[in-house]
Parts: sequence; C-alpha cells; structure tokens
Amino acid sequence: MATFKSTNTGAANAVPGIGDGHGIKAVSGVYSLAAALALNDVIQSPIIAAGSTVLDVIVVATDLDTNGTPTITLDVGYGDDPDYFIAASTVGQAGGVARASAVTAKPLLLTANDTIDVLVKAGPATGATTGTVSITVIFFPPNA
Repeated sequence: MATFKSTNTGAANAVPGIGDGHGIKAVSGVYSLAAALALNDVIQSPIIAAGSTVLDVIVVATDLDTNGTPTITLDVGYGDDPDYFIAASTVGQAGGVARASAVTAKPLLLTANDTIDVLVKAGPATGATTGTVSITVIFFPPNA
C-alpha cells in the first residue's frame, strides 16, 4: 500500500468562499499518476483544519483501469471511516465525476487536522500509468 499526496490547486489551501459568501470554503488537490494505482493505495487531499465541518466531496478521475472489463473501485472518507462519503465508486473505470453519496455522507465535524482520502478499494484489472485523480472538499472552516 502506498500513500500519495495531491498537489494543492487552491490559493493558500483554500479558495474564496462560494455560494452566498457565508464562510463556505473549498480546497482542491490533484494527483497525477506516475504508475498504475494498486489495491489499498491512498490519495490524500490537502490538510483541513480541526473544527472544520466537511459538507461535500467531489472526485474527478480519468480512466484508471484500461481493461475491457475494469475492476477498480474507489472509496472516499477519512482516517476513521474510509468510505464515509463515497463507497465503491466506479468513477475510475472509465473516468468521470463522483460526489458524496454514501449512506453515511452527512456533514462531518473534524476533531483534528485531517485529510479526506481516496482509497483504492478494488485494484484495477489493467491499471493506467497516466491520468489524474482530483479531489475537492467543500467545508465550513472553524469559527465560520
């Protein structure tokens, strides 16, 4: 199992508030594949501060499994619950977008600095050696 850090694409770890400007922030990271992903690999978002409430998670992936019968699935969660937001998504089988959709995907108050992680739950049949996985986390920062 390997853990990969995504490259922060937001300004100073967060882009300006969205929506009605009441303190909602978003942080985004992108990981560019240097080799095929494997079972239990983890891609981490940039760090989100303790006291933040995570509202939504969006994952955008290219085709991560080039086999005619792809098998890769991705979970998205955090340290204590790796599939809290997204469970067994097939987004990496052909590329696309996945949003928080797991039964448990409700606002999450972080009690410590943490990352939101993309976990390779099922490995690819034929892993792509190029491509990207992007993760955007929408949250209320502490004291918002």
